[in-house]
Amino acid sequence: MIKYIVSFSIMTIVFITFLFSRLSDFDLSGYGQQRIISFKHHQDVLEGTLILPPGKVSPPFVLLIHGDGPQDRWSEGGYIPLVKFFISQGIAVFSWDKPGVGESAGNWQAQTMSDRADEAVLALHKLREQPELKKSRGGYLGFSQAGWVVPQASQLATTDFAVLIGAAINWRNQGIYYTGQRLKAEGYTITEILDAKKHEAVVFDRQFTEEAAIIPCNSQCTRQNFERMNSQADATKDISGIHTPVLILMGKDDRNVDPDETVAVWTKALPASTPRCIRQLPGATHGLLRSGWFDYQLASQWPLWIQGLFLLSGKYSYSPGALNTVSSWILNQKCGG
Repeated sequence: MIKYIVSFSIMTIVFITFLFSRLSDFDLSGYGQQRIISFKHHQDVLEGTLILPPGKVSPPFVLLIHGDGPQDRWSEGGYIPLVKFFISQGIAVFSWDKPGVGESAGNWQAQTMSDRADEAVLALHKLREQPELKKSRGGYLGFSQAGWVVPQASQLATTDFAVLIGAAINWRNQGIYYTGQRLKAEGYTITEILDAKKHEAVVFDRQFTEEAAIIPCNSQCTRQNFERMNSQADATKDISGIHTPVLILMGKDDRNVDPDETVAVWTKALPASTPRCIRQLPGATHGLLRSGWFDYQLASQWPLWIQGLFLLSGKYSYSPGALNTVSSWILNQKCGG
């Protein structure tokens, strides 16, 4: 009897140790050398956090460029496993709250993609003022909507590299693709999906014209204003002017952005002399998570057990090789994990 009690106690201790080790992937308390940094964009003061890897002289650094929505600096904790992985690889990370979110002033819904690019450049300049980073290599790591931001920002200020995950190309096409994938997941027939996509295209073209895109907000900008002002966004022209070494990673099972369109446009539009690594990762979602577990368009759609799985899996939630591929590009511009 005592033997079984001891065995059970040992198993309990092992389980609790495992649980806390996994949950620690989402805890930044005391991790690395952390510094609050503020910078100004127009009249808005924006705040973020820089995390420096301990004991590393002039570490390379990345600025995280958010995707869509009202995101704080660590995307409600979702970025933390990614951030901790980079710090463990000797890479410094900076991210900031979007305007009007967390400690940042302003309204992110009043921004165009050009505004976001200007903001990213100001953040880059602020980082280069930090004593530890004056001799460092640095660049952008952007998600989804950052596919319109980073190509512009890369031409406004010199960076040593850029990484884009789930990068969108054309605002109209992306919305229609998203709708098609949503309807597919809901069980609609191919005919019904095609009809819905055609209808959305007609409505989009009627509602979002070039003239409508430049109309200022009547008062405080809303989500509808944000979509209207950015409705003509297309990254193709900006991509054709990029000379920064760039890594494009698309999940083959992306339900938000068409991975085939992104790969095709970047392959064709990027200048031949620009170093690049353009890849689709099998078994990966829009955010490069394992699609076998996290095959949803939005994290808000995750059932409780999937949320728990993400918390327990931490960095292992990502598709195999995804994080190593990104860090290899940041550190050495090598195309591979």
